[in-house]
Amino acid sequence: METEANPIRGEAPVKIGAIDFRIAVTFSGLARLSQAIGARTIDEVYARLLGFEPKAVACAVRALIVVDDADQLDTLVAKILADDNISLADQANWREAAETALAGHVASGKIRRDERTANDIAADALLGKPVSPS
Repeated sequence: METEANPIRGEAPVKIGAIDFRIAVTFSGLARLSQAIGARTIDEVYARLLGFEPKAVACAVRALIVVDDADQLDTLVAKILADDNISLADQANWREAAETALAGHVASGKIRRDERTANDIAADALLGKPVSPS
């Protein structure tokens, strides 16, 4: 694996076949993915990602992948999506990573908007969860 996933940035580790990589949900990534798969709502994007729809997953790998070296993007995506690597056996790993990345995106947005309640802030502090400065 290149670098460990950073949950503070909404990154999630995923293993497809023999390849470990990271994904992160961003609004621009969701926009590219939505356009690529013809999805009209976030609910449709979510259902298609978690349902492991082949086109949605293939497009999501490219739209949501986090790489340390942009020059390696095409090569890495091609390896991940190669017929001798990806299979339906990867659905559980993909679902877990997609759910983690989507939840991280939402949590990050709430923190930026200061939508957490005092109870949320206290619970996070007691659990040792990092809080980003406003």
